Amino acid sequence: MKLKNLSRKYIYAILFGVTFLLYGNTLKHEFVLDDAIAITENTFVKNGLRGIPDLLKNESMVGFYGSQKSLVSGGRYRPLSYVIFAVVYEFFGENNIAFHLIAVLLYGLSIILLYQLLLLLFKERLNDQTLTLFALICSLLYLIHPIHTEVVANIKGLDETMAFIGLLGSWILLLKYVDHKKILHLVAAAVVFFLALLSKETAITFLAVMPLSIYFFRGNFKKELTLSVVGLLAVSALWYIIRGKIVGSFTIDSVADNLMNDPFLDASASEKYATIFYTLWKYIQLLFFPHPLTFDYYPKHIPLVGFSHPVVILSIVSYVFLGIVAAAGLMKKNIYAFGIILYLSALSISSNLIFSIGVFMNERFLFLPSLSFCIIVAYFLVVDGKKIIKSTQQYQQLFTMILLVVIGLFGLKTIDRNKDWKNNLTLATTDAETSINGAKSQTMAGGLLLEEAQKVTNPLERKQLIDRSVMHLKRAVSIYPDYIDPKLLLGNAYWEATKKAEPALSQYFSILAINPSHGDANQNIQVVINQLTDPKEKIKQWERYLPYASNAGNIHLLMGNVYGQQLNDLPNAILSLQKAQQLIPNNIDVLISLSTAYALSRQFENSIALLEKGIIQFPKSEQLFINLGLAYSEVGRIEEARVAFDQAVAINPQLNRSQFPN
Repeated sequence: MKLKNLSRKYIYAILFGVTFLLYGNTLKHEFVLDDAIAITENTFVKNGLRGIPDLLKNESMVGFYGSQKSLVSGGRYRPLSYVIFAVVYEFFGENNIAFHLIAVLLYGLSIILLYQLLLLLFKERLNDQTLTLFALICSLLYLIHPIHTEVVANIKGLDETMAFIGLLGSWILLLKYVDHKKILHLVAAAVVFFLALLSKETAITFLAVMPLSIYFFRGNFKKELTLSVVGLLAVSALWYIIRGKIVGSFTIDSVADNLMNDPFLDASASEKYATIFYTLWKYIQLLFFPHPLTFDYYPKHIPLVGFSHPVVILSIVSYVFLGIVAAAGLMKKNIYAFGIILYLSALSISSNLIFSIGVFMNERFLFLPSLSFCIIVAYFLVVDGKKIIKSTQQYQQLFTMILLVVIGLFGLKTIDRNKDWKNNLTLATTDAETSINGAKSQTMAGGLLLEEAQKVTNPLERKQLIDRSVMHLKRAVSIYPDYIDPKLLLGNAYWEATKKAEPALSQYFSILAINPSHGDANQNIQVVINQLTDPKEKIKQWERYLPYASNAGNIHLLMGNVYGQQLNDLPNAILSLQKAQQLIPNNIDVLISLSTAYALSRQFENSIALLEKGIIQFPKSEQLFINLGLAYSEVGRIEEARVAFDQAVAINPQLNRSQFPN
């Protein structure tokens, strides 16, 4: 464990090398999950350098949705990572390797900065040999921790990495200001902190952490501490004002009206806070035992629980204990107290305790808080562990064994988990088996399997894919019966598999019972009914659909044509077409069909009256003149019929006049 001759450059090389050893398998991965929002379908990003002004002056969702879109409370303003995406897009286009390489390189850079910060932060607490070992162990633990795979393997997670880089850089500069009294360091620290805030809002939590570190790790620096707080507060206020003008103020109320964007929508106040403590324990568990990992912590992978749940009780006891340790160690400037305060501060915004963030929890929310875990574990192993085991040799052997086991297990887990982020299909189908009660992953898996089925030509393979798709989608609907997305996909899967109307239509109609104006469900219903071959079944389904139809006039037109052309039921054809005329009186197709139905039922005077009015509206319609001429002929108005036929030919000279009665 002698690191005396180990130069910083050599350590940097080790850290960068381990970074690529762990995450090199992501370089050929595709774009996944929210990469569509952030990159591949973001108009501003795809404009390259020209899109940067739009990225800076709009909410982060606008480039994807085309308008202000706040699916969760508070909105999103994280332009810095999007600007980086725009720059990469300018020079490399939609090259997934380039984007993944940037993500890995910047993660490696963050680890180098972390190592530098730890050397600077603990320099007055540890001797040189111990300091180097502690900083290296802590940096390695942070680097290899599997909880970070979501941030690094998913390109969109660059907002977390950039916020971390900004915070580390600002923290280093702040400590240099305290140590060297150069105001330029303080100014630079404030600027870099501002950039961290532009990366992700959670960086604001370090507004308390960084000044507190001066208190913990330096002597009597009241002036420097005060100026540090003032400087960081000033840029935070500036950021808040800019953000407010672009996104609006933070709100504690949820803006969502469905369970997938507000998991506490149906929860009582007691259930909400009990479940929050349940997730807070899950965070601790993932720090020590990061398995299994999933992107889907949405309903109902995380259940709603009450305060009597054993995990909730354990969580409350644990956090009370952490609070007591932090409070007791505050005056003593205890390292563990600092680590706990860092953890609680960094997790605070993402905890749902302050305001609902739209999801129970996510692994990426531990990206900043996990730093405290690494500091505490590394400090215990390097410093306090030797106080328990008196024999230096035994301690070194145990230390080495523990370190190798942790690094080995964490490293293997990280590499293995990265494979799941290869593409959306791999991620969805893998995590659907982990989050067996997660409606989001089940829906995603079902939808992507259906897409795969539509690509293959082998009937057996196609059936197998559709069957798997239906399994996941039915599971999603059973988990959350009002979840529209899997219902829509399930209807599509049924239609794709059987071309039978009822299974598909039952899903689409169940969507309209929840949201009558749902565009895709309305469209799909009409597509399916139009493809029915049985006219009676077609009429039955049109009648079923009419209460929901925004285009009821067109539906009555279609029904009238089915009655008249396929069922030869002229009375019902006329009734349907008359309803269509009432709803869409200026529709020429209705005029043509209704006049024809009148004529076929020998109601020539009604046909003539309708056509004469119609021609006033549509004087260039050859078909109206033809129908009128035929009706005139039937009632003996021969001269008027000739005039009508001549007019039709005048409109369309390609018509054969001889085919009409003389």
